[in-house]
Amino acid sequence: MKVKAWTLPLILAFLALRTDYLRTRKYRKPVRNLFYMASQLASRPSISPVQKIQEPTDVIEYYGNTKGAQGTVAVLSLNGEVFTVREGELLGKRYRVVKIFSDKVILLDEKKKKKITVKIKEG
Repeated sequence: MKVKAWTLPLILAFLALRTDYLRTRKYRKPVRNLFYMASQLASRPSISPVQKIQEPTDVIEYYGNTKGAQGTVAVLSLNGEVFTVREGELLGKRYRVVKIFSDKVILLDEKKKKKITVKIKEG
């Protein structure tokens, strides 16, 4: 097999570069360390416990009321959906209307058993 005259210097230059690279790299033979994983696990940040996920808060707005033959009816919106409710009725399967006033409505959160006062929306 004939080798071109220019290939031999190219191969020698490549080998010289390769040996220079290996000398400067500080090659270390891999060592089997039984305690390596334990030290890595100890240096990791600890995982925090699962935080309690807060459920999104509902947006409740009170637009006003009117008196009818069967009592006072309030116009409320829950997350953009408009409802007409009377005292004692449920608003969106969660909030019970306790009392309707001309400027506010008192609701009872059935899930948390907590009273909420919603004032009339201006504008």
